[in-house]
Amino acid sequence: MANDKQVKKDLVPFGSKFLPEEIANIDGSAEVYSLESEYAKTKKNKNWLVLLIVLIFIGLIAALTVFVTYYSEKKDSNIEVSISEFDDLRLKEILNSSRLTENNLQISKNEVLSLMIEMRNRILEVNNRYLVRQNAVLDKGFPDNVAREKLAELRNSENSEIAGIKANFEGQINRKRAIINEIEQEKIKADRELQKENKAIGKFGDENKLYAHKMKLLQDSSKSGLNALTDFYERYIKYIILKYNPVFTSGDVKSTLDRSLKKDEQQNLREYDELYARENIISRQRFDETRAKINDQKMLLQRLTGVGYENSVPPALKSIDNLSKSIVNDYETFSFGLTSTVKLKNSQIEDYRIALDAVLKERPESGYIISAVNPSRISIHINRLLTVKEGDTALVFRTDDLYIGEIAFYRTSEGIKAKLVSLAGKEKMRPFDRILIKIK
Repeated sequence: MANDKQVKKDLVPFGSKFLPEEIANIDGSAEVYSLESEYAKTKKNKNWLVLLIVLIFIGLIAALTVFVTYYSEKKDSNIEVSISEFDDLRLKEILNSSRLTENNLQISKNEVLSLMIEMRNRILEVNNRYLVRQNAVLDKGFPDNVAREKLAELRNSENSEIAGIKANFEGQINRKRAIINEIEQEKIKADRELQKENKAIGKFGDENKLYAHKMKLLQDSSKSGLNALTDFYERYIKYIILKYNPVFTSGDVKSTLDRSLKKDEQQNLREYDELYARENIISRQRFDETRAKINDQKMLLQRLTGVGYENSVPPALKSIDNLSKSIVNDYETFSFGLTSTVKLKNSQIEDYRIALDAVLKERPESGYIISAVNPSRISIHINRLLTVKEGDTALVFRTDDLYIGEIAFYRTSEGIKAKLVSLAGKEKMRPFDRILIKIK
């Protein structure tokens, strides 16, 4: 063929060692492939660049391992610093929590104090308003029962207003106090934590100073509340003083004070008169007891005068003392006048008795009718030489032959009296009718 040479030429350079020799070289014999000879050729043909790359890669791996190990060790060595910083943060958190709790506690206490002061101020306003109205009632000089009713109405109204004010504020105060109890429990826990970290707290010197300044401001606000409370108590004391040390400026009370203070009474007491016993007016024991009561009253007034009351109370006590002495002196004068009058009357009566006794000595009658206006209580005069007993009877005559009737005797505190038993006719008993006692 014309292209045989060209085909042969193309097969020679592109022939494969693994194909039969006959295909590559049509003219030659087949070549035998030896693995050992090929391996030997490969050992002689080593690639040094690949070896170098592998060595560099291994070195990088080793260096990276050393660096990671060093970094881990360095990081582990800094763990203590991190723990210290963590402890500081934890301590600061405890401090901040304790301070916040203390702030809240102080604020809540200030709020409770403010509520209490406001409540007491409201109550004090009510007290002062009703005190003026009560004094006005007392100054007008109403009768006791009317004054008691009006004062009772005022007290009921006052208590009702005060109860309303308390109900309005006590609910708020109780809620605040419940919050305070909760905060105090939290503060107890925080204080226990701080006690454990007492030495480390000094690290926060500047923060402690700032916190102390803030607490001082809170305490100053609390002091302002205390000042308000002090002001309230001062006004409350004035109210109490005015309530129990009133000022009498008008009405009958003021007029009485003005009259009774014009003079200083001196008490004049008289001794016991035996006439009191003879006339059965008062016993010596009762008389002495009355004197003891007068002395007791004097002692009590002296004690009250020494208390140191204010406003109108001292002059009122002095007026009471003057009035008491004046009343006692008046009764002493009254008693002395009565005693003198009784003595005079008794003297006159005794003169009449002596005269009647003289007449009875010359006549056989037992006595005389003195007054028979009341038939059940007839006044009589009996001869003192005769003894008359309860239940004895007597006949009454006007003349020797004019019989009037019969009477019976009985005893009274005034002496022997008689009562009508019967009348003989139409004639009634008259003074100086003669009495003839029946002798048993």
